Amino acid sequence: MGGAVPNLEPCIVGWSALSPVGKNRQSFVEAMLAGRTGRLTAAAQGGPTVGYVIDGSDAAAFIGAQGSRTVDRMTAMVIAATTEILNDLGDHEDADRAGFGLVLGTSTGSVHSITDFLSDTFTQAKPFFVNPANFPNTVMNGAAGRTAIWHGLRGLNSTVAGGHATGLAALRYATRMIRRGYAQTLLVGAVEELSPPIAWAASRIRQRDATPLGEGCAMFLLDSPATALAHGRKQLAGVAGFNFVTIDPRLSPRVQSQRLATAIRELLGSTGIAASDLWAVSLAQSGDGGLDEIEIAGIQDALGAVAARRVVAAHHVGNTFSALGAFQVASLLALAEDEPAPALSRPALCTSVGVDGAITCALLRL
Repeated sequence: MGGAVPNLEPCIVGWSALSPVGKNRQSFVEAMLAGRTGRLTAAAQGGPTVGYVIDGSDAAAFIGAQGSRTVDRMTAMVIAATTEILNDLGDHEDADRAGFGLVLGTSTGSVHSITDFLSDTFTQAKPFFVNPANFPNTVMNGAAGRTAIWHGLRGLNSTVAGGHATGLAALRYATRMIRRGYAQTLLVGAVEELSPPIAWAASRIRQRDATPLGEGCAMFLLDSPATALAHGRKQLAGVAGFNFVTIDPRLSPRVQSQRLATAIRELLGSTGIAASDLWAVSLAQSGDGGLDEIEIAGIQDALGAVAARRVVAAHHVGNTFSALGAFQVASLLALAEDEPAPALSRPALCTSVGVDGAITCALLRL
């Protein structure tokens, strides 16, 4: 099924998920298989927006007290998620980690850190007004840089932002870096934090019946096939290809769904995968502005009566916005863990439609 795996296909050899259903990969797998969701709670004290929130109000809840004084909560999520992956590698690979790179997807960095820093400029005492140690948390690439420093990673370090498409865009960027020889091993994923400022904004621009917001971080260890073989790392998934399209979001839902269907057909055709070969389809289902219906219509148009299972990560962790694509990939890996099969034999599709007109699909082999 799905044909031969190309020699240059980058592969996922490890992963982690810190989410409202638990702070590690195993908790995420168990929740996906059991259909368990996170705990809905007020996303801000006294605010009208409820969402799926991870237990722990500060960085120490994720990485411990030592060294966490100037680390913000979003960065701590990334550090915790990458720590789980690195710990799984074992102590014998410590010397190789310095060459690892990091690609992180985010919307803007931590909105909470940004607004707190700006607030301090008006409320704190003279002459300094703000704590300069907190400034790195306000820049978009702060989490990626701080995580690399924390773990001693000296390879490529990049931050990717692209709305709903961010998680898959970060994975596409990482696969390109490996294919072109700029990196051999990359930690790649996306993070989103549900903070009081986000909750405040969401209460004014989102429909009340929309998918609840969520937060979390899903990360993957991506290798070139040669590196995975040399280190004896099991290939959990091959990254076969992507198709990214941008259209005018003011176009009719029918036109948008047709464009998604076309993007899916083009991707399947370019990778030599038949629709009937698909093992699973992971949908974004973000719940924003009728996008769910557009996504479903596009998939039905492209795949017809294909009986591939449908997976929706947002049902378990909420709409994590920029991290949603990463959780879509994690949901497929969770299912694959529970259903042993020949390596890289099951093609699976991820799809996304963004409010900005970004139409995205990715094809994996699990």
